[in-house]
Amino acid sequence: MTKSQPTDPATSPIRTSVPPWQRTRHNRGVNMRTPESGTDLPLRDTRYRELELYPEFDFVTAWLRDYVRSTIDNARISEREYWSVVCLPSVGASDEGHRMISVHAGDQEIACLYVDTSIREDRRVGGFVTVDTRVLEQSCGADIDRITASSSALSVHRSGEQVSIGWSETPASREQFDALPWRPAAHELVRRLMQNGRNYWADAHCPQLAMFALE
Repeated sequence: MTKSQPTDPATSPIRTSVPPWQRTRHNRGVNMRTPESGTDLPLRDTRYRELELYPEFDFVTAWLRDYVRSTIDNARISEREYWSVVCLPSVGASDEGHRMISVHAGDQEIACLYVDTSIREDRRVGGFVTVDTRVLEQSCGADIDRITASSSALSVHRSGEQVSIGWSETPASREQFDALPWRPAAHELVRRLMQNGRNYWADAHCPQLAMFALE
């Protein structure tokens, strides 16, 4: 029998998986549940009513549903106390764009979606997820340097045991982000954060947004 040759990590391809999430935008039919009317919401939830008017609203709820189902165990019973979604947080607001939602677990922001309004003719959506470094490297079969080099349309930043992956709504960026197997690494980070303590942003949680992820 011929002995198989060891794989050279410098030349072996990065393993990727194409996620089932399909983009949805400007199509209210994709939402599984109709949110409460504005008159039924308490005054403190006016930010949710504002977000409902955004043309990106359906994209936001579909993305949130996919993220929560992919990364958070027992999301319904741990909602608010251990993870939360904040609607139109003031952090990061500017004339060129702002966060539409931020997702938090433990003492950390773990994901966000923002809208870029710097181009007058076109509103662009972007975002980031923070994941576990070790699990991402295992899932890709490559170290962070190689992942970064092969994902030129993404913004990849390592900080110790965590990696932040930023994307924008351009064809190249979305293709690379969707092909990157980031979900297992995000799941591991969220699991660890939730084990370490309760969610610091529980008071800012938006249950009207969370319900789209919990259906």
